[in-house]
Formats: sequence, C-alpha cells, structure tokens
Amino acid sequence: MEDWLNDPLMVYDKEKGQRIYLKAKSEGANADTWQSFHFATRLKLEGSVYFCSQILGPARLSDELGLPLLNHRLGLWYSHAFFHELCSAYDTLLQEINAIYNCSITVEKVTWQKIQPKLPTELFGLLDRGRNQSWFREVIGFRNTATHHYGVPMEKTVGGTGDQSWGQSVDDLNLVYIDHSANPPTPVRINIAACEVYLKRMLAFINDVWRQMTQQFE
Repeated sequence: MEDWLNDPLMVYDKEKGQRIYLKAKSEGANADTWQSFHFATRLKLEGSVYFCSQILGPARLSDELGLPLLNHRLGLWYSHAFFHELCSAYDTLLQEINAIYNCSITVEKVTWQKIQPKLPTELFGLLDRGRNQSWFREVIGFRNTATHHYGVPMEKTVGGTGDQSWGQSVDDLNLVYIDHSANPPTPVRINIAACEVYLKRMLAFINDVWRQMTQQFE
C-alpha cells in the first residue's frame, strides 16, 4: 500500500493489511510517545496540504464573483491555519526526536535550543541546515505574524486591466509578514503562490529527518 508521504518510519504489514510503525532499537526510547507524536506530525502535514489548497482558492476569485469581505476573511483564516499547521509539524518532529534519542526533555520544554546539544552530529547538521534556509525563516515569520497580529496581511499588487478585476490572479496577491530581526521591524512581501513551495520544502525537510532517524529503528 502506497503512502503519499513515503514515510520511512512505517512499513506495510501484509498480515495485518495496514501500515505499522518501526520498532525502536533503544530500550530507553519511549516508543509509545514517539508513535503519538509521529502520528501528530503526519496529521499536521495532511492539514497543511488541505489549508494550502484552500488559501489559493479564494485568491483566484474576482471580487465581482462573490463577496469580497468573505474572500478576504477566508484568505486570513486559511493562511493562519496553513502556517500554524506547517510550523506545528516541525514542532512535533522535535518531540519525535526527543522520544527516540532519549533526550529526556519534558514535552512542554522541548525547543530547538534545548534539544540541539543532545543530538548526533549528522542529525544536528541536517536540522540546522534546514532551519537556516530562507524558506524556513519565512514560514516562521508568517506563523509569528499570524499568531501575534490579527493575521497574515494580504496585499493586491496591481489593479486589473480591461475585464480583469483585482484579485483575479494569484500573481497579483502578496502575503506579508513582519521581520522582527530587522531594525526597525520590516514588512516582507511574498507572492501567495509561495505557499505551495513552502509546503513542498517542509515535506522534503521532514522526510529527510525521518530517513536520518531510521538508524534508531530495527
């Protein structure tokens, strides 16, 4: 049975007729906790796919073809949900690592700063490189803006020409986040179509980490 995530930490059991989790090598690993968080990571990635598709839908609607306020609200709600789920998938990935690598950090205190000194060199390098990519920083920026402000602002870049009305093309719509690392904090504008790119890159990043984690399983 195919798995759309190509999850290397699960295999298909012919006798049971379903996919099952791999068994951890370390007796100290908390397998039950890991399985719970692994399921959560998968669930959040699935949610990210759904919300990404929903963001792009209202963005393609002309204001003249429906209720402009509703389209605007849908864009805010779905972009908030998308970036929240995408970042949460990374957060539960850290929880998976904490359980399997016996990092012994309580669930409420698992952060990158606390877990990184406990990681094997190769895994640390993989995670560190991913976190320092521009797309990852942008995703975090959007999530933080949605969480600490009213939502992810959307801006139409140009007006329509001829029969084309505003907002009829995703090429005309940007998402905005606040870059607080700049002094003063600066708005960063990125075309809404980047959401699909963020999704694909997060999927690839998490899958690479899972593949590195297979060394901890039988």
